[in-house]
Amino acid sequence: MSIEKMKIDKQKVSLTSITYEKLKTFSRLNGLKMRLVLDAMTDVVIEDATLSQRIIDLAIERESNEEENKN
Repeated sequence: MSIEKMKIDKQKVSLTSITYEKLKTFSRLNGLKMRLVLDAMTDVVIEDATLSQRIIDLAIERESNEEENKN
């Protein structure tokens, strides 16, 4: 695959600094690229209904907390 094709396939994602540092540390400790870790995590979450629901519940909770902190 050419470099031009690889650049087209990548997208940017906004992360908090804390989340970025956690992912960076995790991926480096395991000798993996962060992009590959995120790809694998996404695949696992999509395949595991229980884990998916836990993530959805936590995301809703955090979103609610963010909205409360704005007010």
